[in-house]
Amino acid sequence: MKKYLLTSVVFVSVVFAQEIPGVATTTPDKKTYEIKKLPNTAFTYGEKLRYKVYYGIISGGTADFEVGPSPVKVKDRNAYHIKVYGKSTGMVDMMFKVKDQFESFMDEEALVPWKATKNVREGGYKALDLVLFDHENGVASSHQKGKLEIAERTQDIASAIYYARSTDMTNAKVGDVFPVNFYMDGKNYQLRFRFEGKETIKTDLGTFRTLKVKPQLLEGRVFKDSEALTLWVTDDENKVPIRAESDIFVGSVKVDLESYSGLRNPMTAKLN
Repeated sequence: MKKYLLTSVVFVSVVFAQEIPGVATTTPDKKTYEIKKLPNTAFTYGEKLRYKVYYGIISGGTADFEVGPSPVKVKDRNAYHIKVYGKSTGMVDMMFKVKDQFESFMDEEALVPWKATKNVREGGYKALDLVLFDHENGVASSHQKGKLEIAERTQDIASAIYYARSTDMTNAKVGDVFPVNFYMDGKNYQLRFRFEGKETIKTDLGTFRTLKVKPQLLEGRVFKDSEALTLWVTDDENKVPIRAESDIFVGSVKVDLESYSGLRNPMTAKLN
């Protein structure tokens, strides 16, 4: 299954997390969930991250994560306009062309998406969709898949990585688990990040202090087992994903940060 393969590793493989049923229940006179403010010290408007994707030793693609330069009004609330682009390059592009685009409008205070779009082209596969989120009543409405009850603070595929970055791991201990609920293609999923400790890694951008985490994945589709992926994020307030590595059925994939700009905080995790 190649669907979403290029961007899935950069997305911390949220595509292959554990599927869960809808859990929200609604009544005509009572809201299901309260829209609560959450702290965010990790990202802000104008942030840009670019990644290179390697299949084995072959450079096979790029992925760009961008947050729009200023707030966008959605439901009379300020929202981050998140854009994620993934495309194949070189030899991989010749064999299996990929051009993926995901957008999310994420509430500035509550860190939940109000609207999400996708435009996916991978080989002969194409998919377009628009999803509207009603978080107070716990419902996601897709133009393609219809309505589905969702859990509290459910994310879309693009907003999930930013929501995860906002997680406070200051006092995390090895083995601690952090869940993220998200919606995709008419289904609910839950991703769990397990904290593995701290590690210093070297990249083409320099040497970084990082937090090492393992997303727990649904095995048997693209990944060899449920813990095939390892992710390193900067050990500072930004929590920028620096590297992701995984063994898959067709080999191995590595994703490395190539450039960054517009960070919310100084990159104190970089040692040289």
